[in-house]
Amino acid sequence: MLIEIIIVLLVVSCSLFIHEMGHAIATVTVSKNSKAEVFLGSSSKAKKLRLSFGRITCYLTVAISGFCEYSIPKESPPFTYKQKLVFYLGGPIASLLCFVTLFIASHFVSGIAGNIIINSAGANFFLFITSLIPWTYPRFLGGLPSDGLQILNLVKANRKQREFST
Repeated sequence: MLIEIIIVLLVVSCSLFIHEMGHAIATVTVSKNSKAEVFLGSSSKAKKLRLSFGRITCYLTVAISGFCEYSIPKESPPFTYKQKLVFYLGGPIASLLCFVTLFIASHFVSGIAGNIIINSAGANFFLFITSLIPWTYPRFLGGLPSDGLQILNLVKANRKQREFST
């Protein structure tokens, strides 16, 4: 029983890491001066595994929530509407691609490893769906707005700005 709980926590943490790395990769792709930080769990940097990949820094632990922050140098212009949209869509797209890859891979592996792979695929699909629903996560999951809610708010603000300028 304990081993199953540990495996589930590791699968969830890996799925979250992939999702948040999608946001981070989108960030450093859309702007050559931007940097990204990925956090699993709280925003604390203490007692976490620190990994750096170029302009992406990750603070990792076993967790059921995570988020990605980006920073742009003050001399650079702020992110445009399209750059923000790419940032918000990066995580769900990474989760979807991971789901498809793991789902296909699960057909070639049997036994316990196959079960872990198909359940990992399911976790990524669940993360893909739930992150696109416009809602605010419960406090125990970070209490932040979902990617879907941030996309919706971004589209509304852009529409209002276009209506105001015409």
